[in-house]
Amino acid sequence: MIRRGLAVAAGAVVAGAVLAPLPAHAGTDVGAASALGKKAFSYSYSEGYCFYSKPLKRAMKVRVSGKLRYVRNAYKFNRGIRVRFHDPTLVEPKVTLATATKCSGGRAAKVSKARILQLWYDWNCKSSVGVVLGRGSQFGVSLSGTRSCGKTKVASRSTGYGAGSGFVQHNTGAPVGWSWGRDGKGIKKGGKICVRGDAGATIWTGNRSDTVVKPLKVCVPASYKGLS
Repeated sequence: MIRRGLAVAAGAVVAGAVLAPLPAHAGTDVGAASALGKKAFSYSYSEGYCFYSKPLKRAMKVRVSGKLRYVRNAYKFNRGIRVRFHDPTLVEPKVTLATATKCSGGRAAKVSKARILQLWYDWNCKSSVGVVLGRGSQFGVSLSGTRSCGKTKVASRSTGYGAGSGFVQHNTGAPVGWSWGRDGKGIKKGGKICVRGDAGATIWTGNRSDTVVKPLKVCVPASYKGLS
């Protein structure tokens, strides 16, 4: 479920643009004037899926969640306001895996061990787009294969676990960002800021294993708050 976060001052290289008309009394519109400049917006995201492994008779419920933060730069341009959105950043990207007897309902079902994998890459899947990792990040950046865009530059992390039925990969100190600045993508009012990711897991029961990896699209609103 998406919820609006707090806007704070921020700055970076700008990318996509869209031209929006000013209100009829722009010269006295204090709300619009105060919203001009660079501001960061943060929204929560949560996306997931379930896969049933027939060989292992286990359902694998995979979910990614966290916050997607980005910068909005709004400034006066001719008789309107130009709005640019850039530098999306995943904050506290978390992945959970729950194993059960079936996808809908059922009960928890233990496995011998498990591994969680997450890959994150740019919405446009351009290998030239910079991937930026936070200090102390446990993610790695490389040119890797993805489920929806072939080989592109990705930030990835894989973690192994012992026996159980519920597993969580936290990344509270490991933000992952993208340095947008070459794609020129315009995002109109009502549009979305998006990144792509592959979320997957491998589970074992005894000496047998099964793996699932699926692409997910994480999108949050492109905020025009205060500009209209």
